[in-house]
Amino acid sequence: MKIDFHSHILPKIDDGSRSIEESVELLDMMAEDGVDIVCATPHFYSHKISIDGFINRRNEAYETLKPYIKPEHPKILLGSEVLYNHSLISCEDINKLCLEGTDYLLWEMPYTKITSGIVDDTEMLAGSNKIKLMIAHIERYLNFTSYDELASLMSLDVIGQINAVSLTRFSGRRLCKKLFADSFVYILGTDYHRPSSDHVLLGEAENILKKKFDERMIGRIAENGSKILENKPIYDLKAL
Repeated sequence: MKIDFHSHILPKIDDGSRSIEESVELLDMMAEDGVDIVCATPHFYSHKISIDGFINRRNEAYETLKPYIKPEHPKILLGSEVLYNHSLISCEDINKLCLEGTDYLLWEMPYTKITSGIVDDTEMLAGSNKIKLMIAHIERYLNFTSYDELASLMSLDVIGQINAVSLTRFSGRRLCKKLFADSFVYILGTDYHRPSSDHVLLGEAENILKKKFDERMIGRIAENGSKILENKPIYDLKAL
């Protein structure tokens, strides 16, 4: 099963798709690529909107798109990409932001140094027994923080997601190789925003994994994806 765990395909809710037409074009592209399930993960910024307000907006965007979804399109699961905020650690309703049917939450770091406070907060949330954290596009944070600081975050009971486009660039590929070696990466996502955006589909990333890394990674990605949708515990998953 091919699952895209990170996308911004819902229309007019964040900086992703600007229209139903763009959303349908993205779904067409993913269908042609053989994607079975796409997780719609619009940005959630707690300083801008309440959780219930966000969920209402997200559901409205999905209902607007629904009549245009074709039989060949991947199934859409609703979720969110939640930007770290200290206030969310003790929030009773944060589980409402999890990926539909699971306790898995896509957790985005701020684009700053990963401090001990951020790590401590993330550890508290990861240990709350009601949330399982997927850290969004972990390779990006190394533009702002050290590898050791990222490693401190990834040593927690969390799993890492990388963007498919990072595997298509030489420097990104070298970095991903180290992230793979340190067992930080479990799943892929496209992080697709708009058809014209600088991203690639999962199929291209999988081809690079086969040619440049280890073909067995494809099977582990699919297996991890299925287990996440079954809401299995993180210790049941395997790093790539």
